[in-house]
Amino acid sequence: MAAVTGSGVAAAPSSLLLVVGSEFGSPGLLTYVLEELERGIRSWDVDPGICNLDEQLKVFVSRHSATFSSIVKGQRSLHHRGDSLETLVLLNPSDKSLCDELRNLLLDPASHKLLVLAGPCLEETGELLLQTGGFSPHHFLQVLKDREIRDILATTPSPAQPPILTITCPTFGDWAQLAPAVSGLQGALRLQLRLNPPAQLPNSEGLCEFLEYVAESLEPPSPFELLEPPTSGGFLRLGRPCCYIFPGGLGDAAFFAVNGFTVLVNGGSNPKSSFWKLVRHLDRVDAVLVTHPGADSLPGLNSLLRRKLAERSEVAAGGGSWDDRLRRLISPNLGVVFFNACEAASRLARGEDEAELALSLLAQLGITPLPLSRGPVPAKPTVLFEKMGVGRLDMYVLHPPSAGTERTLASVCALLVWHPAGPGEKVVRVLFPALEVPARACGDAPGPGGAAAS
Repeated sequence: MAAVTGSGVAAAPSSLLLVVGSEFGSPGLLTYVLEELERGIRSWDVDPGICNLDEQLKVFVSRHSATFSSIVKGQRSLHHRGDSLETLVLLNPSDKSLCDELRNLLLDPASHKLLVLAGPCLEETGELLLQTGGFSPHHFLQVLKDREIRDILATTPSPAQPPILTITCPTFGDWAQLAPAVSGLQGALRLQLRLNPPAQLPNSEGLCEFLEYVAESLEPPSPFELLEPPTSGGFLRLGRPCCYIFPGGLGDAAFFAVNGFTVLVNGGSNPKSSFWKLVRHLDRVDAVLVTHPGADSLPGLNSLLRRKLAERSEVAAGGGSWDDRLRRLISPNLGVVFFNACEAASRLARGEDEAELALSLLAQLGITPLPLSRGPVPAKPTVLFEKMGVGRLDMYVLHPPSAGTERTLASVCALLVWHPAGPGEKVVRVLFPALEVPARACGDAPGPGGAAAS
């Protein structure tokens, strides 16, 4: 939690930590998260004589302080320390920030604690989507088993009654197997741990006010707020072969460029597209390659497609100064889109099907995605770019093997090969495996189908 030991300030007898995940790309996710927050708070059976929760939640709404992280852009902390309750709400945190606050919560001497893990999470595993990665039961247990925490607790006097920590988290996926491991850690942590208990408290005015305020704080941003326009004019041109990897939460995005020709590979899992800071300075993305459809690869790309549709509406509506409109409307044109999909391989709980959304947005933009398959052996490349005296960029599709009924659901493994025209220049190969395995870049290496690691 925020302030605890060594400050000379008496600890609050109760502590409340709420964690909300990353940026929301759709309103449907907000409803799910608010329901999870309500479930978590109502499961806390704190004695009203120790903490009047209804009253303290009202105080939080009116008196809390908001802090924007100077280290993790987009992360916000809402905090209030009252006479009987200290409350911390993390919005759009990084995985490191979450782990740090969990350690502080475990070391807080408060007698009653509540941890609510609520945010966008994968439907199959329940892994929470944070700004810089995922948070799974494995990560949670790593914090609980932290050696440093145990050493600190071992040197502090034991209270007469072990503090009670109530934990609410997703009840499905890998989280459903968490109970035995958590129960075995109570002695080492000197805590009574309660995992996902049933609702104990009735609905209240203070809880409603609290959830309404959180809902306002989590309102999905507009496409222009999510993907901000560039601060300077002019376009970037990348001449020499280069490949950038952009961490995007549960999945990454990649960007390859040579002699002004650009390829965007996947969009990452964060709706605040990790590739945008570079791509917004380009006049065109010549090719988009989606290696697999899912919640780890499409949200960042869908944010870009939403922005381009919003730009069309902005042009049609008119109004505002020309300079402001020009800055908002600058985004790269899109070329060919390679995409094998009819439904997402993974999706967020109660979230949209990102693959269906991508197909809908592309249709509204007048872009028809092209499917990919290897075809007969030996595989023949697709020539993406060729210029006399400069070179040729080929794309070899290594998977799926052939077109068929399963092709629309198959992940794509693709190899980009740059053949420079100069005899003294090296051939460059970049392999993009299926799923979220990072792309590998290599210099002069074996031929297509056998690309070597860098």
